[in-house]
Order: sequence, then structure tokens, then C-alpha cells
Amino acid sequence: MAGFFLMLALALPACKTQQASVEQRSVSKVTETAGDIDKDNAPAAMTPEVARRIATALTRHPEPFLAVRAPNRAPSLRAQAGKPVSFDLAVPGVSRWADATVARFVVRLPGGVQDTVPVDLSSARTLVTYTFPSAGPAMLMLCAGPKGNAPDPTTLVTHCSKVIVAVADGRGAGEGGDDFTSETGLPLDVVPLVSPAHLGVGSELPVSFHYMTEEEGGIEVAALRPDGTIDRQTTNRSGVAHFQLTQSGRWVIRFVKAQPEGERVGELVFEIAENKR
Repeated sequence: MAGFFLMLALALPACKTQQASVEQRSVSKVTETAGDIDKDNAPAAMTPEVARRIATALTRHPEPFLAVRAPNRAPSLRAQAGKPVSFDLAVPGVSRWADATVARFVVRLPGGVQDTVPVDLSSARTLVTYTFPSAGPAMLMLCAGPKGNAPDPTTLVTHCSKVIVAVADGRGAGEGGDDFTSETGLPLDVVPLVSPAHLGVGSELPVSFHYMTEEEGGIEVAALRPDGTIDRQTTNRSGVAHFQLTQSGRWVIRFVKAQPEGERVGELVFEIAENKR
């Protein structure tokens, strides 16, 4: 019996050494190779149910949630510097500014300057207008929802829209648009990682999707092409999806965030010109 305990005592250090070796190898396996990271970033498969849901978000309300209208009231993503444009609210279920809660309505001008678009909701016939001061790409940012009372109006937001407008003057459209590729802090933020103002037909547009400033990895997103067809994608682990800009005209890219109180939708709207390369 004494011999048995002596053999057991001699064996235990070896067992501990072997266990430590196993644990060390296990820790080293946590380190990801480039291939593993690419695999994790690969889009997940989209289920038919989710595909229908995101398609419905585009086809049921194909028009942007914020309509930009020229002085003749025609919808357009182009404007003239020094001449006012007007805006129509097109959030589903909210047809008038007076019936809305506007948590944020600003415009990002060339050079990164940001200005507030004034909205007076005290009148039932509210007309919201803005005059772009200079030429160059500008990005409107609106977050709104049904009218209600809350200490934080962001809690009432159901839709956020980012609309890129080409502003021209007598000398042309101007330069800019590089300030569109960063997060804006919108509760539903669709961020182009390359400015659409610099892209043309045949380009690829990577887009990042955020909810409450958090990256939305593995979610279903979609683009409504100018011809009305839909390009469905799934974001990678970093919340990024890539869209092939195969057509000229207006593009609408959206994602839907399901919440207990209902769906919330974010969108990015821009126009691709035929002659941009």
C-alpha cells in the first residue's frame, strides 16, 4: 500500500504538467487567423420570412420618408443654392408635420458645417423650407415619429432618413461629400463608407448600419434600385453590407429594427448619375 501512494505522488506532478500544457494550447486557439475573421464577417443566410419583411419595408413605402421638393413642388434630389426648397413628411402613418414628433432635423453642408432645419409644429399648415447657402453635396438628416409627449423625443422616433442632395449654383454642382461617411448619432443610422457623391454606375457602395450607435451585425438590409427591384443583403459581423450600384437614378437603402413597441426603420437616399465614374 505504501508503494501505491508513493507511485501516486510521483504521478500527480506529471498530470498537472500535462493539464497545464492542455490549458495553454486551449488559450492559444482563441487567437483568430485572418481566414477565421473573414469567415466571421461573412453574411449569414437570409430566411424567407425575414426577406419578405425587409422587402415589405421597401415596397409598401417605396418613397423616401423625407421628400425634397423644388420651387415648382416637383420631387428632386437636386437643388439650387440660394433658392428655397420645401420638405414633405412621408413617414408611414404621419402625413403632416403638425402630426409628428421631430426629434432631429439638420443638414450637413460641404466642409462639415451642420445647420438646423427649422420646424414650427404649432400650425396645422406647417410648411418646412430651407435655403442651401452654397453649392456642393449636402446631407439632410431627419428623425421623426407620431406626435406624442415624452421627456426624450428620441423615444418616439420610428423613422430616420438621410437624404443626399446635389446643390448647384451658376458655376456647377460644387465639391464635397466626404463628410457623409462617419456616424451621425442618429438612433437609426445608415452610414455610407464611401460618399455616393463620388460614385457612378458600376461602383460598389459599402454601407454600415447602426442602432443606438451600436453596429448591427448579421441583420437583413435591402436597397430599392431605381427600376423598383430589390437588392437584399445581410450585414457582416461589423454591421457592413456591400451594394453594387448597377443603375443610375435614385437609390433607397433601408434596415428594420424590430422592437416591442413596433418596427423602427432607418434609410439612406441618394442619386447616382449616369456620367459619374
